[in-house]
Amino acid sequence: MRSIMKFFFAFIIIVLIAALMGAGILAYSFFVEPQRLSGTELRMSDPEITESLSVAVFADTHFGKDYDISDFKKAAEKINEASPDLIIFLGDLIDDYSSYDGDMDHIISVLSSLDAPYGKYAIFGNHDYGGGAERLYAGWMESAGFTVLKNSTVSLKGNITLTGIDDCLIGYGDPSAANGLSSDSYNIVICHEPDVADSISGTNTDLMIAGHTHGGQVNVPFYKDRYLPDLGKKYIKGKYVLDNKEKTVVYVNNGLGTTKVGARFMAVPEITYFFLCGI
Repeated sequence: MRSIMKFFFAFIIIVLIAALMGAGILAYSFFVEPQRLSGTELRMSDPEITESLSVAVFADTHFGKDYDISDFKKAAEKINEASPDLIIFLGDLIDDYSSYDGDMDHIISVLSSLDAPYGKYAIFGNHDYGGGAERLYAGWMESAGFTVLKNSTVSLKGNITLTGIDDCLIGYGDPSAANGLSSDSYNIVICHEPDVADSISGTNTDLMIAGHTHGGQVNVPFYKDRYLPDLGKKYIKGKYVLDNKEKTVVYVNNGLGTTKVGARFMAVPEITYFFLCGI
């Protein structure tokens, strides 16, 4: 009888510890990690780069009930503190525009405050086509000083090019926009969905940058795989190198906001800073 009681009390203690740990993880996921902000720095050295360029990249703000203008101001301040040459937004500005009750002028004002001497560029994400935002998104970004790329390429500093592919889920994304890239240039491709990387392999793309996955957002076994969005199931977070002749680097940014649930776990909100230079 005494051994049974010991086993019972040990079981109760284990259950209580597990419950406390679970509650702690939930509290951290909802109230701590979404408020954190990391800055990831990557140095990209390549003999094709004739003039160095610094680039700040942010993505997936998903403005709504779980991400507001005060959150974005913190990110904007961090970006401006870094004094990048170029700023890139990878799409998904508003989580669901049809239900958004915030002031768009406030968002545009903070976007306008971002400063980069070589320009600010943006692409559409799938949420920028949803919720009635399709006809408005480009105007918002352009009024804030961003150039919106839709399956088009621009020349940047030196021999660096930037190709923006439109959203490939519900937009008009065309990965063949990267087909004409020259091997004599250092070519950056941006697309909201990271799994599009396989469609541009072999196009002289040196660096592809994407968002969309939120780094898995809630990285819990058996949950994350169900949560990952279409075209975001292979390349999920961080750096990958494709097995092609260019050894294309694919980088997936964790994004800033959340969708579906206002929680993050092991996917800290992120601004990515690229430093491009010759060898």
